[in-house]
Amino acid sequence: MLDRFYPERTITVRSRDPDYVTPYINAQLRKKNRLMRAGRVEEAGAIAERIGKDIVKCNRTCLQKYDSRVDAKDMWAAVRQLTGHKQEQTVDVDGVDAAILNSHYARISRNFTES
Repeated sequence: MLDRFYPERTITVRSRDPDYVTPYINAQLRKKNRLMRAGRVEEAGAIAERIGKDIVKCNRTCLQKYDSRVDAKDMWAAVRQLTGHKQEQTVDVDGVDAAILNSHYARISRNFTES
């Protein structure tokens, strides 16, 4: 009797999916895609808004355990993980430091003002 009113569905959440993709959100995404293919754009748009709110709520709960005033580095690492952005790698160039760059640009700026 339960299968008649509550049919089982299989939802796969892979390790490659972001943390905010829960089985519920994944099922809602499938429903939205099905409605879009059927041409029911307004209903799909309403579901898309709910999905967006659910993702925001999930991300907010994931970030609540970090206190930016105490440990900003860990908080930003979590933000980068949620957004999928990689931290840029800095490249050290031999023989170039801040003092050399400052003197170079000071010399250039004097040349422009004298001309």
